[in-house]
Amino acid sequence: MSQLWEVVGGADKGGIVVRAGQETTSKQEGERLSTGALVEEIELAGERLHYRKVRGGGPSVGWVSVRIPAKDLVIKTDKPHPGILKPWVLDPHPALERCKMELAKDTPSWTMVDMDHFNDNYMKNEPGMRYGMKFPHSLEQLTSEEFGAQWMTKAFHASTVLPKTNKVVRIVSTKPLSGGGAAEKALVVVEYEESSPDLHTHLFMKYPYAYVGSRKSDRMNSSVMQLQDCPEVDALRTLEGVLPFRVTKYYFADISNVSTNFINITEFVTFGNPQKPLKDFKPFEVEPPYEKFLDDEQWGDRAIDYYREMTRAVATMAGWYKAGKLGDPDSLARFFYKSGPQGGGLPEIEFVRKLKMAVEFIEVSAHHFPPDVVTPEAMAEWKRVLNVTNTYTAEFSQWMHSNEDYMVCVHGNMNADNTFWSRDEEGKLQVGVIDWGGLSVGPVPHRLWWCNYAVEFHFFDKYLDEILELFIKTYEEAGGPKIDFETVKIQFLFAAAHQNIGLLGAVPQIYRVIRKGDWASCKDRQDPRIKGNFLTRMYVQGFVLIMTMIKRWDIGKTLDETLERFKVPKKSMPVV
Repeated sequence: MSQLWEVVGGADKGGIVVRAGQETTSKQEGERLSTGALVEEIELAGERLHYRKVRGGGPSVGWVSVRIPAKDLVIKTDKPHPGILKPWVLDPHPALERCKMELAKDTPSWTMVDMDHFNDNYMKNEPGMRYGMKFPHSLEQLTSEEFGAQWMTKAFHASTVLPKTNKVVRIVSTKPLSGGGAAEKALVVVEYEESSPDLHTHLFMKYPYAYVGSRKSDRMNSSVMQLQDCPEVDALRTLEGVLPFRVTKYYFADISNVSTNFINITEFVTFGNPQKPLKDFKPFEVEPPYEKFLDDEQWGDRAIDYYREMTRAVATMAGWYKAGKLGDPDSLARFFYKSGPQGGGLPEIEFVRKLKMAVEFIEVSAHHFPPDVVTPEAMAEWKRVLNVTNTYTAEFSQWMHSNEDYMVCVHGNMNADNTFWSRDEEGKLQVGVIDWGGLSVGPVPHRLWWCNYAVEFHFFDKYLDEILELFIKTYEEAGGPKIDFETVKIQFLFAAAHQNIGLLGAVPQIYRVIRKGDWASCKDRQDPRIKGNFLTRMYVQGFVLIMTMIKRWDIGKTLDETLERFKVPKKSMPVV
């Protein structure tokens, strides 16, 4: 590992000057390297240091002066490299006591709200349920006089991540971020009175969509229709110190049951340069960001390596939950709800209407599907499978929730876009996990489907059994009970078919991006209208994947045999 240096100068100026080249006359960068930052030596040329930043604010690379007359600007340090600290495997984890304290708090559980309540209150700034203080729910509010650095100091003191002797002296900058579909996201750069390797200057802030324009349905879905935001507020607040894999450091999170507004502040992950060859990444240097539904393009034949690690992570967390290593299940239940069986599928009229619309969409976009999947025979069987799935949703759901051995608390969406990756000194992949929306207790197969639903069919065709077997084996080794492979696989296939019913309702949203009459011009998934739009990419690829699974694996036969095996009384089904 190269020599590390710590920035000790520039405290009165927000850091030290960085230049693009070795000469002191070369171009000055627009941002200073923050006091307290740790940098890795690339080259030392006399009194000039060519560095690569590993922690702190400022340019990722550049040249700085080691000293000026009578004053050091950067000094060599023997502090551990932040990547080597690996707090997620330290015993005890540095956040363990804080998490125990948070878990023991007498805080209220979330109560679902209706649309009238939401409409009356969503603009308000109300005290949060976890710390009892008002909080900003937009970037404009964060940097306002009412909140700002003074509020961040108070918040970080309340969460105990910032010592009472230290404070946030200013918010240096904010930058909205794109990506995902559940909330607004931003990079917030701060400066502390006292810098420390344990404090990140680059923070990630997540907050609700404004209830306006095209985001109105997303905000309503998050705040009213689903229990997504509250579990994420509580996830790292209570679990950071006990999770079996790397996560981002928690700083502050809260939510109001009155307004439904929330805020979540964590460490910001600095991803690597996508143009840099992976072989040139140093140990624990974070790889480039990866996206969902682009496995072949970003990973190719290496995709299985990443999915094995994600599967081990999910299975280990599930086993630790069963073994009590995440905390007392009764205490956790106050923050992470337990799902129950569904009462039934879509009403018959709604199901038939949505299915008809989806058939129309498949007809105009048929060139995006494998030819054998959209033959008249295959389409007829696909419609029948969805009909069976919708009609017997309650029975399958009851089965999936009937055995406590299969009910686990795990990340419900551990996919490429919710992870960050590095490699250790031996080149072994290390997964880091972000985005804890909707964390809850539910059936293993359902959780596994949603952690794997972004793959290509050829990947599933080759590796699905291995992935399921790896989960079952790791789950037991981590402290969970032994569970049955056949049960897991059948329920996994039902979860896939059930998601396809949900996708039926996405057709109007697909048409908002690519109109019905324009699909002939959309030749393949590389079309920017698909590739460049996350939700459209997800909907289209979801249809293609699940319909291919239904056709080539004869999922209908599996569901029929399961209903027969359990002697489920036959029900009338609509004509489709």
